[in-house]
Amino acid sequence: MSKNNQSHIGLRIQSVIFTLLFMLVIGLLAWLGKTYQTSFDLTRNKQNSLSEATQLLLKKLDKPLKLTAFVPDDAKVHSALKKLVTKYQKYKKDTTLEFVNPDLDPERAKQEGILYSGQLQIKVGDRSEAINTIEEQQVVNVLHRLSRDKARLAIFIEGHGERSPYETNSSGLSQFTSVLERKGFSFQGHNLLRTQSIPDDASFIVIAAAEKDYLEGEVKAISEYIKKGGNLLWLHEPGSVHGLDDLEQQLGLVIPEGTLLDANQALQEMLGIKHPAVIPIVDYGQSELTRDLSSHTLFPFASAIIRDEEIKDVDWQYQPLLTTLPTSWLESGDIQGNVKFDDEADRPGPLDIAISMTRPKKEADAGVKQRVLVIGDSNFMLNSFIGQGSNLEFSSNIFNWLSEDDELLSIKSVGAIDTTLDMPGWALYSAAVFFLLILPIGLIIIGMVRWLRRRKR
Repeated sequence: MSKNNQSHIGLRIQSVIFTLLFMLVIGLLAWLGKTYQTSFDLTRNKQNSLSEATQLLLKKLDKPLKLTAFVPDDAKVHSALKKLVTKYQKYKKDTTLEFVNPDLDPERAKQEGILYSGQLQIKVGDRSEAINTIEEQQVVNVLHRLSRDKARLAIFIEGHGERSPYETNSSGLSQFTSVLERKGFSFQGHNLLRTQSIPDDASFIVIAAAEKDYLEGEVKAISEYIKKGGNLLWLHEPGSVHGLDDLEQQLGLVIPEGTLLDANQALQEMLGIKHPAVIPIVDYGQSELTRDLSSHTLFPFASAIIRDEEIKDVDWQYQPLLTTLPTSWLESGDIQGNVKFDDEADRPGPLDIAISMTRPKKEADAGVKQRVLVIGDSNFMLNSFIGQGSNLEFSSNIFNWLSEDDELLSIKSVGAIDTTLDMPGWALYSAAVFFLLILPIGLIIIGMVRWLRRRKR
């Protein structure tokens, strides 16, 4: 065999080996692409991904998540739902999707409580709920409700001018409570004069800024509830404790009369605060209630909460939650006009607005603790302030903590995206002048010029 023939044979062998290796690489890439899939969301607000809140909630679910779509046999609808569910499967592997045609299987639809075609059933473990939309916020609200092992009932004590969870005006709590209702909470007003006791199924009770004095028997009923291990949220406004002195002593606290003020004008201007009695909290400690807050919180017309060091025979563990800045003080006098700090009458800051208290529950499982939270303000929850900063986030944490849902404390509400236009003032004015003045005048001038040119032809 000549050298030329050997050379040709060698080239052919190399060509065959290269072709086989090339095909093998292509096959491996195809297999890897089918077996291991990854995606990247390069949109600014992650519009094609689940929010961090939803991701965290999915990871915390300890039971399988099953979605059942009761829809007609439509390929486009099925494809869209599969694409949606893929987002959830990315963070919770045991998420499954099933399609049921309610027209072909009406018995199944009736059994599952489906009212009409197009509903989506969400099932976590043995609990399920049907929704009419696949919007992420709706799904998250259902997951919150289904993740709770039982209903969460917050009892609002009433009969003394307290804040109402149902009131829709600016001084009510309806906006906040409506958010919590979608997440599995229920609320009930309770007059102690009618029952002389606290309902046994209450997760915790709320004293929301009383304006009238409690009777001795009412205070005794609340005190007995605390002694038995009940959880309490006490929202206090500046002024008298309205007959709750025994409860104040039982908790080992002192709530002085007066209103907190802050002289940090630079911070007030930055946050748009127009009254020194609106107290901003910008730094938080390591409490599970506040450590994950994403922004500042505002507390209008608040009072200070102080640990009474003279009371020694208490078994509470105290933790300050919200502390004012050093520029603040507790004003004992009138807050009208130009108010200044008085060394003799006023108490200098920093001061605590809120203190959480815990202690082991008697005759309870190991690790279960009674929880009490006392805050020198209720205005931060009102309809007029709940949307400020992280007020809603903090308020939600309070109710989850008192309900002993610690795993939900770091999960924030899903916010709408692309709903604000962040531009400096000069840019907004420039845009307004351009679109409202320059552009219309320019179009009129161009139109007149073209009309004159055509007329001269």
